[in-house]
Amino acid sequence: MKKINSFLPLIMILFLFIRSSERNDFFLYSDVGNSLEIEFIKNGELYLKNINRILKKIDVELAYKDTEKENGLKYRSSLKENRGMLFFLKDEEEYKKIDMENMRIPLDIIYINEFDTVVFVNHNVSPMREIEIVDLPSKIKYVLEINSGMSNKWGLKEGITKVTWNKN
Repeated sequence: MKKINSFLPLIMILFLFIRSSERNDFFLYSDVGNSLEIEFIKNGELYLKNINRILKKIDVELAYKDTEKENGLKYRSSLKENRGMLFFLKDEEEYKKIDMENMRIPLDIIYINEFDTVVFVNHNVSPMREIEIVDLPSKIKYVLEINSGMSNKWGLKEGITKVTWNKN
């Protein structure tokens, strides 16, 4: 009788777990990405300039490694206005791999060539959608992602705006 009494609490807990999991299958099998939240990590500062005038200084998170570039700004619910992510590309075709899968916020995606000049801005890119791949006339060396609408607000101009950055 003593053995049965010691197993009774264990059996009750198991029964309750099975019953609750039947009602909450969604929570047991849902994607971890739905609840994941990645914090912004400032790695440096980026300056956006038209000719000799600084338009804006922003804090940037830098993406050098493949995993950093693959994750990008995914799994983030917000991005402060004065922040962005700068991707360092290995080759000129790597920019075509950037996608908005698992993105939660709309972005402006800025393509920068080897002369640190903005050559194209993809405005108001919606989250959770495929990005239309555009063949660009210049070799792309960097991609900057910022909040949607900021490129217009700050006065970025294709072919004119240049970028410089300082690493922390």
